[in-house]
Amino acid sequence: MKKYMIAGIVLAATMLVSCGGLQSFSFDQLHPADVTFPEQVRTVAVVNHAPSIPSPKKTLLTLGKLDGDGKVLAEGLAGGLADSRYFNQVVISDSILTQERTGGELLSQAVVDSLSQVLGADMIFSVDQIQILTAKKEIYYPEFVPLTAFDLKIRPVVRAYIPSRLMPVMTLSKVDSLMWDFTPTLSDYDVVHEGSNHAAYTLVNLLVPHWQNADRIYFDGGNPDMRDAAVCLREGDWQEAGRIWTNLYDSTKKGRLKSRAAFNMALACEVQGQMEEANSWIAKAQQSASPGSEEERAAKFYATILQELTKDFQRLNLQMRRFGNNFN
Repeated sequence: MKKYMIAGIVLAATMLVSCGGLQSFSFDQLHPADVTFPEQVRTVAVVNHAPSIPSPKKTLLTLGKLDGDGKVLAEGLAGGLADSRYFNQVVISDSILTQERTGGELLSQAVVDSLSQVLGADMIFSVDQIQILTAKKEIYYPEFVPLTAFDLKIRPVVRAYIPSRLMPVMTLSKVDSLMWDFTPTLSDYDVVHEGSNHAAYTLVNLLVPHWQNADRIYFDGGNPDMRDAAVCLREGDWQEAGRIWTNLYDSTKKGRLKSRAAFNMALACEVQGQMEEANSWIAKAQQSASPGSEEERAAKFYATILQELTKDFQRLNLQMRRFGNNFN
């Protein structure tokens, strides 16, 4: 099945890259989770508390409501949390809740305390429910024949418990979407399993810091030193690239080259996790740029990105404190 990936196109960045002297650059960047756990939470357990469902059919495709597979979601969530290596240990319960599964209502304090003791867990993640809504959708592209797609909306419900607490400390319930080609071979089996696995992936990114690809731009050319620094950038030698850009900034009185060197230094600082320095350098880039120039436009655009990232970075620092703020 071909999945459609719907992403926003950053028009401003595209226009900037089309200007002379600007190049695109991609790198992996660590992003914070939506949830920040106390450092004392070291071992977590994932349990399946969702109602059992009949085996999805491979010869039927339902348009409308479906129940996802709690077992698939629980296994995917436990596997994703383990792969993240954020917690010391991730345990998955196989049959402990077999008799406890109902309609996804809250776990009692007695059950939570018992599970925590048996599994040796500081926190219990309970997969309580997963709802899937399916529909046909027409996708229109200019000058092309409309395409029929299969649209999924997935809503998992996962609650977190800690021992000796009557109520869950957190409930996650976030709707996510997928679109596939509408093919004759598509079935409820595909929808339930793929949808449940996708929900697990989404939940992992909400619960632990995760890597995402970031697209940036930088100035290349116009000066032999700038070209040399760009070679260092592409080779991953940020120390040498930063040395060249800093020297250029310090040795240039004003104008385009000074602004470009400062802009590139802001990127070098961001890639190395130095957000305060990145904001300082992008401010210098704006101050050095001529009004209305491509340097000013690029610096303003990048400044807004860095402002948002700085807020995220503060939360990320809290979440990575258990590793001594080592982001590698």
